[in-house]
Amino acid sequence: MLTMMSGATSGTAGKRQRQVFWMVYAGYSATIVVNDLVNAVSQSTEFIRAGRRYWPWEPFCWEMTSAVSTIALIPAVALVLRLAPPGPGRWLRFAAVHIPATFAYCLAHVLIFAGLRRAVYLALGHHYDGPLDLGYEYPKDLRTYLTLGLTLWLGDRVAAIWARADAGQATPATPTFDIREGARTIRAPVTDILAATSAGNYVEFRLADGRRPLMRATLTAIETELTPFGFLRTHRSWLINPLRVRALVGEGSGDHRVELDGGLEAPLSRRFPQALRALRAPVRV
Repeated sequence: MLTMMSGATSGTAGKRQRQVFWMVYAGYSATIVVNDLVNAVSQSTEFIRAGRRYWPWEPFCWEMTSAVSTIALIPAVALVLRLAPPGPGRWLRFAAVHIPATFAYCLAHVLIFAGLRRAVYLALGHHYDGPLDLGYEYPKDLRTYLTLGLTLWLGDRVAAIWARADAGQATPATPTFDIREGARTIRAPVTDILAATSAGNYVEFRLADGRRPLMRATLTAIETELTPFGFLRTHRSWLINPLRVRALVGEGSGDHRVELDGGLEAPLSRRFPQALRALRAPVRV
């Protein structure tokens, strides 16, 4: 569920949840303030028509303290929703958590706005003696709790859709391969490795920028690591990157020559027919 707690969800999904939470928070808060300002003006108009004596600031104090209390409790409702979200197989827990939560919400809302009103009245030289009528406030607070919960839940769905869209548009990171050349490690993008060749107890890598680092290893071990990236064994001493192949030239007797980027040429032995089939297969984009 939507939450302002940074540890609740990580990564892109968590980022989108936090963004949507603050948008919901701001939008819902603005709606509450505007609605309560309208209520305050309506109350003032009704008092004037009824000839009731009152201080002009009182309706605004009553409505705005209620608005501040409601806004302050939005993160609490989001937290309860995160702990007990709705969904198939969750409804019993959902009811067991949220029914008591509505009563706790009502009590907290009343205590907060009553405390704020007493502070405002005291600051203006008056005394607030309004009753704490939970029976009167609960139906209104229940409606607010349900409306706010539904808004937060819908926001969570929007955040999930947004995160999935981000994932669909994200450019996959280019995989890299660590070439350990003595005490030095070269982190080369796999796409920059044209080929790898056996050189005694070492493997020599041919990189796109012309470098030829040596790594103490067997070509068979390197083949195991690079095969998942599409590399092909074309000769007992050669491993090539098919994405960097520019031409395939027949040399008779079933052998071929593979031309790679940068003018590099590699042998393709007839002993590796699977490599020949792979290079002749159409490229699927």
